[in-house]
Amino acid sequence: MRKSKWIIVIAIIVVAFMGVGFYSFNDVSIEGTFEIEKENIVEKNGEYYLLIDERELVLPKNFYEKIDFDKHNEYKINYVYNRLKNNDGEVVGLRRYGEQPWGN
Repeated sequence: MRKSKWIIVIAIIVVAFMGVGFYSFNDVSIEGTFEIEKENIVEKNGEYYLLIDERELVLPKNFYEKIDFDKHNEYKINYVYNRLKNNDGEVVGLRRYGEQPWGN
């Protein structure tokens, strides 16, 4: 009986690793240049969301503060999402188009 318990535990661990691997395999990273207007930003419960490619992406506050609607509207944006979730995603990189990584 003891041997069958170990087989069940090992089977559960293998299935769990396969599930996590399958979920991670569906992660997608997109990088591109996008025009951002005020209409592309939504605020809900103190959090900002960026609407791009029919997705509602979490926009961290430090990235939101970098956006200057009066001067620039083109930004190089990097975001990630998972294909298994419809409205899942997060902006992981944002800089003004033409801006160098080391500054203006």
